[in-house]
Amino acid sequence: MRLNLIISLIVPIFFTLSCSKDDANVPDSDRSKALLGQWEYQAIMTDRAVDINGDGTVNIDLFNTQEIRQCIKDNLTFFTEMGEGEKGLYAINENGLSCDEQSPFSTIEEDSYELINNSIIRFDNRNEMRIIDFTRTKLIVESNDTLGDENVIVTITFKKS
Repeated sequence: MRLNLIISLIVPIFFTLSCSKDDANVPDSDRSKALLGQWEYQAIMTDRAVDINGDGTVNIDLFNTQEIRQCIKDNLTFFTEMGEGEKGLYAINENGLSCDEQSPFSTIEEDSYELINNSIIRFDNRNEMRIIDFTRTKLIVESNDTLGDENVIVTITFKKS
């Protein structure tokens, strides 16, 4: 009886400690590999309210409002590894909801990137992204941008897809 009690207490502890969580933070040494793949927008926020669509209403939440068109919120972001010693490839692709004359699933933006000190994603042509939080399934970055006439900090939450 006593052995059964000990086993019933130890087994759940063992399983709890041995399971890896998908939402655990990615160690710095694994960030370059964990960054690779397809990401989709989960949230887009600014540090101050802006009116991008010109409707007279200002918002800090650009994802859950009408500030950004749905076809843009639907886009997919890709980080791809290149050859040894080369920068990676960053791309934004249309998903099922394409904007304007774009074909669904076409590439609408491409750039080269490198991960600096495991905390900054530096691009050749676009503003750098500072990593705020990074788990196996979620990436939160912020960057400086100008939206309308406002200089803002944009925080983007991606989820791995």
